[in-house]
Amino acid sequence: MLKFMRKYARSYLIKIIFAVIIIVFVFYFGAGSIRERETVIAEVGGFDVRDAEYRESYKNEFEIFRQLYRDKMDDKLLADLKEKVLSDIINKYILLAEAKKLGISVSDQEFADLIGSVEAFRKDGKFDKERYLAVLKQNRTDAEQFETSQKTMLLLRKMVSIIRDTGAPVSEADIWAGYVREKGKVDLAYSRFDPAAYKDRVSVTDKELNDLYEKEKDRFRGENTFRLKYIVIDATGNLKDDQAYMDLLKVKDIDAYGKQKGLAVSDTGDSRQSELFKRFKTLRIETWLKDLRKGDISLPVRDDGKSYIFQLVEREDGKPMEKGAALASLKARITSGKAKEMARLAAEDALKAKPTGTRATTGFISRTATSIPKLGEVPRDAMDLLGLTKEKPVYGKPVEIDGDYYIFSFAGEQDPDRKEWEKNKEGFSRYYAARQREQFLRSFIEESKQAMLKDGKIKILKPPEDSVPHRLQPGGPAQALRRSRPRDSIPQAR
Repeated sequence: MLKFMRKYARSYLIKIIFAVIIIVFVFYFGAGSIRERETVIAEVGGFDVRDAEYRESYKNEFEIFRQLYRDKMDDKLLADLKEKVLSDIINKYILLAEAKKLGISVSDQEFADLIGSVEAFRKDGKFDKERYLAVLKQNRTDAEQFETSQKTMLLLRKMVSIIRDTGAPVSEADIWAGYVREKGKVDLAYSRFDPAAYKDRVSVTDKELNDLYEKEKDRFRGENTFRLKYIVIDATGNLKDDQAYMDLLKVKDIDAYGKQKGLAVSDTGDSRQSELFKRFKTLRIETWLKDLRKGDISLPVRDDGKSYIFQLVEREDGKPMEKGAALASLKARITSGKAKEMARLAAEDALKAKPTGTRATTGFISRTATSIPKLGEVPRDAMDLLGLTKEKPVYGKPVEIDGDYYIFSFAGEQDPDRKEWEKNKEGFSRYYAARQREQFLRSFIEESKQAMLKDGKIKILKPPEDSVPHRLQPGGPAQALRRSRPRDSIPQAR
């Protein structure tokens, strides 16, 4: 373990600063939410990951993502979220497994100090057992489960602290190098490969075109039209959206229900789906509207202190597109795809030949920039592009920016101002040391994960897609999950 820690202790090249504090998952996921008969979806180092724990964690993370991204939430982001949630849970159990292997545990005194510090359990300034049991009973929490759960959280905190503190201290040279990569600037030389330049070289056969048309012809239709009626419920009122939804499932008549409850019922009239998507943009109805059938009631959709519940009154699917127009659309799509692939391959060939000669340059840009002037935003998986140096002068793969491909190489750099460095040195040194501890913790977890995967100690038994619906449903997965939230319990090693 110490050999591994020494190996990674000086691994400080973090290219983009972002607020990832790994200990968050220790508190955020707690000790896990499980039920004895819940489906096991993964096994990690002798621990079972249960379906309910994944759902609870997904619900919590989804609420955070919803607040951060709002109308930018889409299926791709949700897929990434599912992967992140499962990865975080696995990381938690990796730490528990490592703690068990190293013989790290939580003493009774450490636990007593924890619960003794909780104000709700204190009376006259001291821990009171009767008050403690009464508070747990009031919250319908089993004392044994609670205690084991809290000990698990303490164990995770202890393990995280040990790993962080094991990393070797960084030198002043390391800190300056980190400062250069935070505050310095880099000039990159680049060559551009525009797919449009390759379109004339693309050929599309009639057979290829017709085969694809037969496979996808059901997609070539005009726009669907819908007629919706909906009610709006104020979150501050007495009527709760969950209750209204359940009532509407029974009566199936939104007009009658609105009249009964004194709610205005709005009618969209016959509207094209694009119009509805635009009108209800913040509600993201495109994620669930197509799944409704005549008479269906949507789940409540919450937005800015209000809840919207829809009923589909009428629906008319778009008429099939004329075949000639569909073939033209398909040919344009195939041509663009092939031209893009040709541009990518050309960029790869140029990279293998090693970039030489006169090329355009970006000019000096911050090493922590997220976009390159006149080119566009740097993809998330290529952010280390801005870390090129004299020692590592060529970026090893083509980078796609706004549909074009680029190859990059180091052209020059500017160090930060030394006077500014002297002013910022003390504060940056503290920040850098803390960041290195977080990086070291991530490295430790990743190394442990790879070793456990190699030994077959991590197994995914049921993909997350089977546990949580992939698409955003009305009101979001968080709302549906909230209706059947399991009680907190603890992870148990088998």
